[in-house]
Amino acid sequence: MATSNTYHCIEDDGTAAANQNQDDVAASTATVLAADHSGDGMIIGLNAWIDAAIKTLKTTTATTATPHNNHYYNNNIVCSRQYLSCALKIAHSLADQLCVVDEKKNVTPSAGLDTEGGGGGISLDPSIIIEIMAGPHQRRWQQRKYESLAHSIYVRCGAKLLTQEEKKDDGSRTTTLSSNDLEPLPLHPDESSEPNDLSILAQQLPSLLEGGSDYIIECLNVQCATLREDLVRDMCINDDARMVAIHSLGATFFQLFSGGQQVLEQVGTVGQSSMGMLGTEGADRLDHLSKKTQRSTQSSTVSSVESLKSLGSPTALCDLISNMIDRTNEGVTGDESYETVTDLRDDMRLMMDSPEVYLRDLDMTHASTVGLQMGSIGGKDGRTYFYGRELELATLKESYQRSVSSGCEVAMIYGSSGIGKSTLSNKFAEDVSSRRDGHIHDGGSGVFLSGSFDKLQQSQPFHAISSAFDEYCTLLSTRDDSTVEMVSTALKRDLGDEISSLVTAMPSMRGILGNDYECDQNDGDSDVAVDAQKRLRYLFCQFVEIILGCQEEPLILFLDDCQWIDAASVALLNQILMMPNKSATNKQRRFFFFGCCRDDEVNEEHPLTLMLSSLETFGTKTTNIMLTSMSKETVNEMVSTTLSLLPRLTRPLADILYHKTKGSPFFIKQLMIDLYKRRLLYPSLTHRRWVWESDNIRDMEIPDSVASFIMNSFHCLPPDVLSALSVLSCFGASVSISLIETLEAEIHTPLIAPLDTAVAESIVDKRKGAFYFLHDKLHEAAYGAIGSEQRCLHHFRYGLALGNVAVKERDDVLLITAVAQINHGGPQAVVDSEQGVAVASLNLDAGKKAMKMSDFFSAQSFFDHGISYLRNGHWEQQYDLSLELFNLAAKCALMNAEHAHLEIMIQQIMHYAQCFEDKCQAISISITLLLLSGNVLEGVKITLSTLASLGEELSRSPRWVPQLVIDFITPSVIQQHLSKTEAKLAELSDETLLSYPVMVDPSKIMAMELMANLCELVGAAGDYSKLPIFPSKMIQITLKHGMSPLSPLAFAMYGNYHANIRHNYEVGYQYVKLGLTLMKQSPCRAHDCQIIFHSALTRLHVEPMQTACELFLDAFRAGMKSGAIRYAMKCAIIYDAFSFWLGTNLEEVVRSMEETLKQMRFHKNLLLITLFLPHVKMTLRLVGESVIPPQTGLTSVFGESHNEEDIADKLPSVMLAKHFIECYEAFVFREFDKARDCAEKFFSIDNLTKSSGSPLYHRIL
Repeated sequence: MATSNTYHCIEDDGTAAANQNQDDVAASTATVLAADHSGDGMIIGLNAWIDAAIKTLKTTTATTATPHNNHYYNNNIVCSRQYLSCALKIAHSLADQLCVVDEKKNVTPSAGLDTEGGGGGISLDPSIIIEIMAGPHQRRWQQRKYESLAHSIYVRCGAKLLTQEEKKDDGSRTTTLSSNDLEPLPLHPDESSEPNDLSILAQQLPSLLEGGSDYIIECLNVQCATLREDLVRDMCINDDARMVAIHSLGATFFQLFSGGQQVLEQVGTVGQSSMGMLGTEGADRLDHLSKKTQRSTQSSTVSSVESLKSLGSPTALCDLISNMIDRTNEGVTGDESYETVTDLRDDMRLMMDSPEVYLRDLDMTHASTVGLQMGSIGGKDGRTYFYGRELELATLKESYQRSVSSGCEVAMIYGSSGIGKSTLSNKFAEDVSSRRDGHIHDGGSGVFLSGSFDKLQQSQPFHAISSAFDEYCTLLSTRDDSTVEMVSTALKRDLGDEISSLVTAMPSMRGILGNDYECDQNDGDSDVAVDAQKRLRYLFCQFVEIILGCQEEPLILFLDDCQWIDAASVALLNQILMMPNKSATNKQRRFFFFGCCRDDEVNEEHPLTLMLSSLETFGTKTTNIMLTSMSKETVNEMVSTTLSLLPRLTRPLADILYHKTKGSPFFIKQLMIDLYKRRLLYPSLTHRRWVWESDNIRDMEIPDSVASFIMNSFHCLPPDVLSALSVLSCFGASVSISLIETLEAEIHTPLIAPLDTAVAESIVDKRKGAFYFLHDKLHEAAYGAIGSEQRCLHHFRYGLALGNVAVKERDDVLLITAVAQINHGGPQAVVDSEQGVAVASLNLDAGKKAMKMSDFFSAQSFFDHGISYLRNGHWEQQYDLSLELFNLAAKCALMNAEHAHLEIMIQQIMHYAQCFEDKCQAISISITLLLLSGNVLEGVKITLSTLASLGEELSRSPRWVPQLVIDFITPSVIQQHLSKTEAKLAELSDETLLSYPVMVDPSKIMAMELMANLCELVGAAGDYSKLPIFPSKMIQITLKHGMSPLSPLAFAMYGNYHANIRHNYEVGYQYVKLGLTLMKQSPCRAHDCQIIFHSALTRLHVEPMQTACELFLDAFRAGMKSGAIRYAMKCAIIYDAFSFWLGTNLEEVVRSMEETLKQMRFHKNLLLITLFLPHVKMTLRLVGESVIPPQTGLTSVFGESHNEEDIADKLPSVMLAKHFIECYEAFVFREFDKARDCAEKFFSIDNLTKSSGSPLYHRIL
């Protein structure tokens, strides 16, 4: 037996004899020496623990026993958080011990006092237990140990070794308990004890008692409690014994939770009929125990826990003990009494784990006046209560972890309306987000942003996504100033003046940029971007990149109701998800997107489905999570938590609700609210908890669907409330209070007060300056309350009322909302042609505002709606309005790639336009469409014809286009133009050109645009020898009519001609520098990419290649900002190529090439992918990958009909690049015959085309 144990088992017994003989002391030491070999701690009897705990808490009442914010704690020490948590752990340990033994059906030494040290009980040395439990003294010991159940319980607490300073300081023990403060457990061995063992124990006793003062017992650090095993064995003999055991535990729990008081009731009759079934010895012991707790002659039906309630103990705990002590208590039904110890253990566990739910006393006043509040239990901690979705939550978290580590995964949650998608999302946000209390906290796992799509708010550009990032800008202001400054500096540095476009979409960004920031938003987009829509998407992506680079936490974007996602948001979200996995600093992009969607409202053709399918082809995995109805057990968990009642008590009600709702969470909530209103579920003053009428609830007849159920309940609302809800529903799931106030004043109908009533009815919520429907089913029910034939009139009326205010106050946001309402009404709501013209004008204004925000999808919808309000003969009666609507609708259709609709618009304009000038915009759009569709010859023909009509012919040859493309432009014609341009430029200095007047003639501005388009058309056809004439002609127009936004491009292309064709590098370098200077002077940013691109081609010959290479990266960024995607991709290709030739690390080159290829595949640029693939293949081969990944080929993007070899053979520029790369690759790998063959092909094509790009290859060679 060990002699150096330092953990002590101490039992308090008030009946201990004052004078013990030496044998008693030695036997007592046997218990003292029972050490815990499995962990730190001291063992103490239950009575002693109660006294010690109260003693400890009395000394710290001011700090530890004060009332808690929650309702279940008060001033009494036994009801304090510290005492209750410890007592619950003791009670649960005892119940769990009985359950474990009962389940095994065999009593083993480890079932009670753990003799091996591996169980959850208290570990005692087996030899000591045998010594104590065996022998002639066993009978006398048994007589003492069964006097009280509390005297048979051990509690293991934490123990602490005192330092020398603490020993000297008496105050160090004010909140703890020394082993010297307690008496050892008295034992009475008889003369048959083994003398040797007792002698050893006697020798150890003095040092043990002296050393005891070196340890203090931390009685509030309870580890477990254990009931003596022989008593446990008796309690588990049969069912009647278990019933007696529950009663006995109840009396002990009363003593535990009351601070040592005894039960004041007659309990002798409980279990008397069962005594005969326990066996003689077991019956004697339990009968003796029952008599010890008997304190009166009252009937067993009398409540036994009134004194416990008077202490302020939680009602649920009092009821639990009452159910244990008195099974016939008038306040306890048969269903509520405990039948098994397992139920008792489970209830204790729930009280320990969720005291804010199951120890929460019901506020009767609040419950009676406010009613049943679904989802608000515990409200102050902000927790999301979660039922039965643990597996789905784990799947979502795993997807999140993979995404922020690899950047290649998104997640979608599917399910029917009301199934719990948003609840799952909120729980995920709570678990992984660093955002709490409306702030972003450092050290959290992620920053969570959320937005929601709305079926009736499709007209608001990028509303869901922009509102999510606008929320981030608001939250960012709560962080430290250094973080805000870092983001502000990065935004101004990387985006410059382009920030104004983002500020329009995210007004809260002004708070980041500072008070000195001035927003300079252009009314149009032609001077800002080639494609304003693509430009805005790129700026959003840059914003995301910047905030990811300025914070360590991952960024989580959640979008709800994705079944209503609009086309503009699909395009934007797609581009955000296609962003590079790593930044320029090689930092992992920690971004995760997930959304919710109704599975019954999407199909294979839905924009969301197509987007996710597209992402799959780019290697981005989608994790789909499908939610189904809750199980019966989960429904009970939900009801139990809502009512703050133990699941054992709510199971009958939950079963009824489950069968009536089929497990739909939202249906259950609505039904429970309805039950409260019918007084079938109500707070009971008698029981101080929720009670219900099961039979009446079971007999209720309700609709099978939640939609019908809600609709029926809406008819019970006051008429003014239902009317206000219907008005609110016309604007979507949420509406600002200011808008409702404006509408209330305009239509002279009460709205705010009735909606406040709806808030009290738990139909809508009022927060953040807006009214919100608490669920989309409630929104749909309110909208459905309006007859389908009346809805258009409602929308039209509200839209006109708000439109008048928007026009007067020049409120762009209100205007878009108002016009959207009008369009929901449609032409059928118009009363006369005059009103139709007014509404068409409002749509024109709203469309322009949408274009200003780069939302061409919404803009096109406004223009199309405006056209629909015009009556027959509108081209004659409202010519200007009609022309502007059709021109802008055509422009938006071009941006949105709706080519069939575009052709209809152009046909109308060309037919009804009254002069050539009115047709010019339609002609320009037609030429662009021909270029995009690959009909180069037809595009050249229309362009030349239009230029001739504008008085800017390239030659006086007949206006026909030969099969080989403008062959009438001979070398002599080209030379004439070049000589003429050179002579005029010789007369002007750079200073004169830099101060040249601005071009104002619209026809000449259009001629410049057509000339630039023609240059691109001829270049695409491969006729490079004709290219010099176009910049030469553009410069001539500039010198005659002034500088246009395209003039800097003309000078850059003209300089490129001198350097790359005539090899006059000095002159070429002079003109490209002039072009760059003019570009910086111009307010237009639409053509920066092309200007930098052509300048870089020249600067390659006169500057170090490393410097010129960076210019292509600058050109790429400029092109993405302006929406010039084709030129941007060209720049990306050249940058990657020169990075390779400059000797950049091949792994970095491969990574950059993969991202470039990914972007080109995303934008489906067939020509550039074909041009780029040979270089990608060669680079991969050099790093050891012999086969290019299949997803990088053309087939995966454009289908099986596209083959790279076929396309390359048709395009000289592609063949030139292909043969050059293959020649180099063959040379590197010593395939000299192949290298010679490729070189011959390269020079034959180079001599044939005289490509302006061939000097690039010569420079490399």
